[in-house]
Amino acid sequence: MPNVRCLAKSPRAGACAIAIAACLFGCSDNSTNIAPAAFTGLGILPGYSSSRATAISADGNVVAGTVATTSGNRQAFRWTAVPGMAGIGFLPGGTTSAATGASADGAVIVGDGDAINGAPPLSSAAFRWTAETGAQHVPDLRASQLCVAAGVSGDGTIVVGTCLQNANTAFRWSAATGPVALSRFGSGSGQQSAATAISADGSVIAGVGHPVLTGAVTWAADGSATVLGKLPGDAEATATAVSRDGSVVVGVSTSNAGIPRGFRWTLASGVIELGGPASGTVAASVSGDGNTIVGWSPEAPGDVALIWDAGHGWRTLATVLASDYQTQVTGWSLHRATAISDDGRTIAGHGTNPLGQTEAWVVKLPH
Repeated sequence: MPNVRCLAKSPRAGACAIAIAACLFGCSDNSTNIAPAAFTGLGILPGYSSSRATAISADGNVVAGTVATTSGNRQAFRWTAVPGMAGIGFLPGGTTSAATGASADGAVIVGDGDAINGAPPLSSAAFRWTAETGAQHVPDLRASQLCVAAGVSGDGTIVVGTCLQNANTAFRWSAATGPVALSRFGSGSGQQSAATAISADGSVIAGVGHPVLTGAVTWAADGSATVLGKLPGDAEATATAVSRDGSVVVGVSTSNAGIPRGFRWTLASGVIELGGPASGTVAASVSGDGNTIVGWSPEAPGDVALIWDAGHGWRTLATVLASDYQTQVTGWSLHRATAISDDGRTIAGHGTNPLGQTEAWVVKLPH
């Protein structure tokens, strides 16, 4: 019942009593007890024209992403509420960088950038960044030419990604082992693989073998692989994210007509389509327990940020903010939700801000 207060001697006391009586039969206190969500635009670094968030720490307090100029120059950034957005720089001699993953505490960020001072100079090399060391080159697979990092374990010690080694080859790196190639799939010279994510505990790496012939795959810490495949009748698929312990994998399976379909995989269920609009869905990130997924739908004229749970299916994030938390993001268009915290309550992504710029954002949902 709502918190209705009447003054005993007020001439309106009778009307108030009637209102209270009526509330006993039909009023709800939801509107007064709903805590709003906290929506924050992360800004854009000086000299750049856009920002996009790509990763988030387990507690949701650190966001990593990339700022870019209109000509395509990029720099990875790290954001916290205080002091805000800060560029993390480049590999030695480099001029461009992009962030793709963050450790559980946000102290380690991984990504890729050019390495001009290398021998030979590389247009794309994987890096691992900390505040103490800056961006450091993650060693390449032998005989590889171009490498990117895609994810990092919760403790920041294991980096996964892909190197061009005749064909794409997924790798797993730690200081103890150096870069280790993961198995490739396909036939003949067309064999390939790519790593896209790693579980927080480091036990499962997610990615793709040959996207058409194999589809989504996972690798265990010992390198053994499990083929997840794709949705029935689809052309190709890739895994994009994995839960805290690796028991839930999400990804995208693409139809022969080119429509993406977000999926969720468990050992018990196999690959299950998540439904959604006819234009398709992209499942981009998953909470630690595997029960909340964020992504987007490729709608016209721009992508639309989505959130999924088993009870509701896919919903637009803007709708959820308005209906469930009475939070309006006036002037914004939320295009892509790209990362979600371990507890599923903090979501990062990018959209169009009231000035018409592409800007990273973060939203915290109340408990």
